[in-house]
Amino acid sequence: MKAKVSVDIRQKGAASRFVRTAPNTFFLRELLSDPSQVYDAIRQVPRGLRERILAFPSTVLDSVGRFQGIDRTWRPFLGRTLKEGMCQSYPRLAAEQREDLKQLLTYVIVTNGNHVLCFRRGTFNRVEDYLRGSLCIGFGGHVSELDQTLFNIEDYERLILDSTARELSEELMLPEADRQRLAAGGGLRILGLLNDDSSATGRKHLAVVLKYEVTNSFEWSSPRRGEKSITQLTWLNVERLGRGLREFEYWSQLCLVEFFRKAVRTQPSFVVRRRAPFQRPHILSIVGGLGSGKSVATAVLKAEFGYNEVNSGQVLAELLGIPPVPKTDRGEFQKHAWKFIRQKNGPAKLARSLIAKANESSGHALIDGIRQRATLEQLRIQASPKAVAVLFVYTPPHIAYKFYHGRGGHRLAISQYLRLREAPVELEVRKLIADADAVLYNWTGKLKYEQAVRKLMIELRS
Repeated sequence: MKAKVSVDIRQKGAASRFVRTAPNTFFLRELLSDPSQVYDAIRQVPRGLRERILAFPSTVLDSVGRFQGIDRTWRPFLGRTLKEGMCQSYPRLAAEQREDLKQLLTYVIVTNGNHVLCFRRGTFNRVEDYLRGSLCIGFGGHVSELDQTLFNIEDYERLILDSTARELSEELMLPEADRQRLAAGGGLRILGLLNDDSSATGRKHLAVVLKYEVTNSFEWSSPRRGEKSITQLTWLNVERLGRGLREFEYWSQLCLVEFFRKAVRTQPSFVVRRRAPFQRPHILSIVGGLGSGKSVATAVLKAEFGYNEVNSGQVLAELLGIPPVPKTDRGEFQKHAWKFIRQKNGPAKLARSLIAKANESSGHALIDGIRQRATLEQLRIQASPKAVAVLFVYTPPHIAYKFYHGRGGHRLAISQYLRLREAPVELEVRKLIADADAVLYNWTGKLKYEQAVRKLMIELRS
């Protein structure tokens, strides 16, 4: 009870119905006759791994319909998990060791008209390495056991709003007008749910996405951080974002595309890092994750730019002595491929066979589907004096699933697709973006993506 009343006082300040008159002693504010009796306690809040957070069994998400990305129909899900008691309190350290739990987070987008507050993740936090340094538009964190009070324990929407208000007051130096507004429950609106099962961290969390429109306080002209992990705090005009979407971490990409569709231009884009490999005799290697759109790019390059395809999956199938996918189940093929590529001479054997196939045709050869850096390095060694140009196709997991879903007449649930995507033989492919001479980014679908392939090749050949 003490903790819940303390949190109510901290969040609402003078608007709280309670007041502290001494250590561990509370009184009703309306009955307090002498204001000088108010005791200002030193704030003591459990931090980091010591805190207790709210989480629910991951199977609950399956029962209501698991999804990848953002779902705007948030009321039925939150009503079931929170109001029906599916959410329980766990020590944060224990929850983060469990794959069967989804920890409940808030992820709030702070707006000022057509501007969104943006920051870059610093080094004073516990996020995974691949998130550090990425631009982000989401503030917030875990819904804590201490966020539950006498006034929201039966009101799940109020609980989310109270937790968000606490997180904002910790991560940002809020103007007084905003503190009072948030304490009164104003300015915040729930937009939807965000679920990301494409990473180990994402599989342990589910976020409630909210929007907070700031007051007209002059202090917002120079927003100030409240935590060291937030750096380069600035306002972003989403109408001028253009192709800068690739600078953001995945969750922010999801939110920008979903909630600012008219303002954010989500057409595919590309980056050219090195032109030279494309402008001399070369072998083109198209690299990307499962369902990224490599086959679509290959079709355009074959039909319009004179490339001859060498399918690495078919070449590997010959080396393995088994039929290629789809005659061999993809999961089974992945196991055989992983066993082969882990052999000492596996990458060299595969590269040798790929180059042999490439030399059978005139003109530029295109190799689709290399998945390990060791194979790519062997390809460069054995292809010399020809260059090996690497084109990486980056496609967010939810878009890649749409590309892959229904391929060859098969229908896969998102969980089945992600299991294939996370197979050991597939894990290194995402890191190969660092080796790429050019990168294609696909945020939408096939038509604009094909146009981006054409524009990229025209620029490379100019």
